Parts: sequence; structure tokens; C-alpha cells
Amino acid sequence: MIDTIEFGKKINHRPIIVSFLVSFLAGSVGLIANIKVSILSFLIVLFLLLCVYFPVLLPKLFGHWQLEKHGISYYKMNTYRDKLKLIFHPDQAEFQFISYSQIKGFQVHEENQQYSTADILTIKPAKQSIFPGLRKPFFLELELNQASTELDLSFDQLHDPQHTMYRLTNVLQILSNKTN
Repeated sequence: MIDTIEFGKKINHRPIIVSFLVSFLAGSVGLIANIKVSILSFLIVLFLLLCVYFPVLLPKLFGHWQLEKHGISYYKMNTYRDKLKLIFHPDQAEFQFISYSQIKGFQVHEENQQYSTADILTIKPAKQSIFPGLRKPFFLELELNQASTELDLSFDQLHDPQHTMYRLTNVLQILSNKTN
């Protein structure tokens, strides 16, 4: 058996770097008027990027998860505070773990369709947008004892469509073996 099967992009310092670069650009444009407008535009853009844009789109941008020997681990992004912590301290990312015994069921969602292990080969995933907010829903839903969780597949579908379906088939096969 494979040790781990990974999906999604791991969190890095990109949100902070992009936020500062775009804020400097906005600040330099504001410098046309005067220094106060420049500083104000820098701070407003920085706040909007770090505290609104990236926390909202973080699961689509950095929705890394992996199937391991004893279960599935994924980034803890339950609350706004968890997302901010991931943005400002990506090296100290906290993971949540789901053991196979907690999984009661699973299915793949692609746009408005739901697929189980039996009909996984009939999935024809739509082409994904490079803009995270415009990506079509494509995720693995795990039904747990008390709740459910959605693990994003759209990033992999965008960047590696051929291998995504192969790895997804392997994940579903492992899940059906481990949960039954």
C-alpha cells in the first residue's frame, strides 16, 4: 500500500508576500495624491487581503489533505481564527485527523452530481478556473459519526487532471476497504 496520497497545495508564505506586494503597489499609486493617501491605501489593501480575501479563499487555495496509513489529515480551518493563524504562521500549521473508524460513508461531489465508489469511472470533471472563487465544486465528502467534512479536489483537477482521477480512484478503493 502507498504510504500517503496527497491532494491540494500546502500552505506557505505566499498570502503574506502577495498581500505586501499588492499593498505596496496600491500605496505607490496613492503617492500620486500625497503621503497620507499612500499610507491609507497601503493599510486598507493590506487589511482587505490578509483579513478578508485570503481567509475566504484559503480552503480553495491551500486545501491540502492526505490519506495516511491510519486515516486522513487535513488543515484545521474551522474558524476564522484558524485561517488567520494559517496565514500568519504557515510553518506552525495545525492538522485535524480523521481515523478510518470515524468514517461512516463517503462520496465524490462534482458540480451538482454525487458519485460513489461504484460509479467513480463515470466522472467527467469540468475544467477548473485558475481563479479560486470561480472553481466548480469538486470534493470528497466524508460522512462522520457526528458531522461531515469536505476535502477539496479542485486544485488538483486544475493542475494535474490526468493523475487526479487515478489518485482519487486509489483513495476511494482504500476508503472502501478500511471503512467496511
